[in-house]
Amino acid sequence: MTDNQYLFRVDYNFNQNNTVWAYGFINPNDTAQPLSFGGGDLPGFGEFDPSQAQHYTLAWTHTFTGTMLNEVRFGYNRLNLTASEPQTKLLPSSLGFTGINPQFPDQASAPLISIPTLFSLGFSVFGPQPRISNTYELTDNFSKVVGRHTLKFGFDMRRYQVFNPFLARNNGVFNFQGSGTFTTSDPGADFLLGIPDSYVQESGNVIDARTQTYYTYAQDQFKFRPNLTLTYGVGWEVDTPIVQLYNGGIDVNCFRPGEQSTVFPTAPQSLVFPGDPSCPAAGYSNHPAHFGPRFGFAYSPGGSGKTGNRGGFGVYFNRPEEELTLENLGAPPFFLASTGIGDVGGSPSFAIPFTDISTGASIPNKFPFTPPQTGAAVNFTQLEPFSINVFDPNTTIPYSMNYNLTVERQLKGDVILSVAYVGLQGRKLTSVYELNPAGQNGANPICLATPGCNPFNLSSTAPQTFRYPQVNALSQLIFGSIGQIGTYVNSNYNALQVSAEKHLSHGLQFRAAYTWSHSLDDGSSFEDLGSGFRASDPFNRHNDYGDSIYDARQRFVLSYTYDIPSVRHFSAFQRLPSRLTDGWRMAGITTFQSGFPISLYDSSDSSDTCNASFSFYGCPDRPNVIAPPVILNPRTGTAGAPPNVVSNFYFSPNSFTPQTPGVLGNSGRNFFHGPGINNFDFALFKDTRVTESKMLELRFEFFNLFNHTQFNPVEQVNGVIGDVHSPVFGAVLGALSSRVIQLGAKFYF
Repeated sequence: MTDNQYLFRVDYNFNQNNTVWAYGFINPNDTAQPLSFGGGDLPGFGEFDPSQAQHYTLAWTHTFTGTMLNEVRFGYNRLNLTASEPQTKLLPSSLGFTGINPQFPDQASAPLISIPTLFSLGFSVFGPQPRISNTYELTDNFSKVVGRHTLKFGFDMRRYQVFNPFLARNNGVFNFQGSGTFTTSDPGADFLLGIPDSYVQESGNVIDARTQTYYTYAQDQFKFRPNLTLTYGVGWEVDTPIVQLYNGGIDVNCFRPGEQSTVFPTAPQSLVFPGDPSCPAAGYSNHPAHFGPRFGFAYSPGGSGKTGNRGGFGVYFNRPEEELTLENLGAPPFFLASTGIGDVGGSPSFAIPFTDISTGASIPNKFPFTPPQTGAAVNFTQLEPFSINVFDPNTTIPYSMNYNLTVERQLKGDVILSVAYVGLQGRKLTSVYELNPAGQNGANPICLATPGCNPFNLSSTAPQTFRYPQVNALSQLIFGSIGQIGTYVNSNYNALQVSAEKHLSHGLQFRAAYTWSHSLDDGSSFEDLGSGFRASDPFNRHNDYGDSIYDARQRFVLSYTYDIPSVRHFSAFQRLPSRLTDGWRMAGITTFQSGFPISLYDSSDSSDTCNASFSFYGCPDRPNVIAPPVILNPRTGTAGAPPNVVSNFYFSPNSFTPQTPGVLGNSGRNFFHGPGINNFDFALFKDTRVTESKMLELRFEFFNLFNHTQFNPVEQVNGVIGDVHSPVFGAVLGALSSRVIQLGAKFYF
């Protein structure tokens, strides 16, 4: 690893009214990993991750008069990162894979060969992912003092650019699981014989995105009285949609029922593209009217100045994340995924995956893939049924309404007590849901009444069960999954926040903070219900309203330092040397916190409303609750757990059952919480003065001092605690670190 930083700053005063300064920061960083991200677990196919971050700022401050000034600032940020680049670049053909043509041969390496029961070898399935991000910013802030008013006006413009190729499965991926057509039932033997179960290769795609933000504001700070200040103003923000420029700017899917595309006339009805009348360049249109009023006050009653009251309200906008453009990388017909000869029902051979291992029949190698141009006669039936991502045409800019009221009081002993109410209402937040589920109202009555019904069979034995049951000339379902991004999620947070802070005096300094809060929402982030194990309910999205994934009802943190008085103050110890008795100090952090919510799901997909292997954003399947959850103590055994399971259980699985086939389960989202935190970190320091300018510090540090088991609060994310079909459903299988003792020394000179 090589990491260097270069910085410079230049200040220049032209005269008393004009000052200019410039700043620069350059940070090249080269890192190598012996194993690639998402690659094999055997060495030999490592990755190289070179990066360079740059930041430059140029500012000019002009003072008109003693009460009026203006500052103009220009900034530029650049990140040039090549994530998961092969350390050794080679063509698969050089290893004997003569039938594999990487889409990007200059970034090629060995195919990934996965034998889950034994090992895996080869390069990453997720890379390379080179990325260049540029951000340009221009701001202007003008201030004017008029009597008791301080007026401020400003403008901010930011331009974002991202160029990010995703070269996933560039070299192909072979799986050996002992379940293929010609398997020996032994994955290891299949590997030695060259009989893979499956093969997959993808064309990858590129994000080349642009967007801009414009923000302007006006504000007045009015000193109404010597002890009362009012601040009020308004901001106006315009966030342009994120536009994809790659593939001619039409590399985006829109779903408009009944509309025929003119960009690709052979596309099925309802699938349209930028350039068609109802499909904007980003998949959704701009909404410029975003005004955010703000108001605040600061009031100190009486004349002592020891009590202060503050409060405020404001509306704040924030553009959607760039991550959303990632979801368009698989937009048909600009992306190709192939299983080799498996595309036509064959079994891929190891060296030439587009040739059948048994018959020797072959199909033309589909790589490298060339995306079609506007108007091309694309055969879309080869890509159906679709699993696509689209934007809700009403997508807009998320915003929040923040408000708070705080009372502070200076107490004896240099202690400041603060009591605050803090609230936040989020509106138009980004989330995802399935636009084309099978069934209705959380059930699939047609499949329930049809023996052997499988709505997700590729030949679509029951297309009429889908919300959009459109079929092609072969009677096959066209739209299997339509994952839709939209701004329809709300959230609210309310909290009592109490803190006491003592500044250093008499050798003691501390800060204690307690928060009692509750946060609820329909989805805590774009990834919460879009990349997790449990997707949003497509039939009634408000059914997902519940505790936020970060909702910890109570949290108390105490941090402190204390200079221990010398025992030489006592007559019995006066003869001890000061180097031994003086300079002792202790410090610590104590944390108590209630647990985060636990989200339950049902991995069987038995509701027949979704199929996890085909759904763009996952399935909403969840278990049934048959009794209130019974919380257990994982430290004391497995009371209430199945008798054949010996893991430590946090809740009894007997309160839940798998969902009824054909019907979504009834368990709410995040309706009970997991284990909390009970932790003490402590440190003892000894400072010994060597000379007047030199000192030796000895450090004795204890993390988790009392060795209290801190059960892993994110175990559910790994699929252990929350899947009703897991043999360890309800169990806690991981914990944070046990007690750690660390000794150290520092020499100051």
